[in-house]
Amino acid sequence: MKRNIVALVMLCYSVAAFGMSAPARAQMGQNTIGPSLAIGGGSTTIGIDSKFGVSDNLSLRPFVYFPSGGTVFGSALTYDFNLTNTGNKVQITPFVGGAVDIGTGGGSSNTVVSFVGGADFDVTEAVQLKAALAVPLSSGYSTDVRLGAGFRF
Repeated sequence: MKRNIVALVMLCYSVAAFGMSAPARAQMGQNTIGPSLAIGGGSTTIGIDSKFGVSDNLSLRPFVYFPSGGTVFGSALTYDFNLTNTGNKVQITPFVGGAVDIGTGGGSSNTVVSFVGGADFDVTEAVQLKAALAVPLSSGYSTDVRLGAGFRF
């Protein structure tokens, strides 16, 4: 429980620190935070995902998940393919990149580097849905499907 609280505090701190340091243009309407599910390895884990626009096409995506017996936190750096929206349809922004996951629990920790690909779906101006696939580059780890909702700020 103590590690879960530490990981959550670290995520909140990084959200605040990055929000104050990112260029104003990159911050406008691209930042989100919200609940998420990671499905993989025979289990479903609940967590918090966020997204911060570093530039028009780069995003930093810190996250924290709370599997039984530990905590997984880390961040992904993604290239976002900003497609033009025609009409009043839902805007879809595909992304690809890499992530570093740090898992703690049971008196040990492990670090996993993953390839990440997915898409953000703008439902309204305030709500964005996300679907992503995280494929670890090391053997012995399972591929995760990550689904979440983000609230813009």
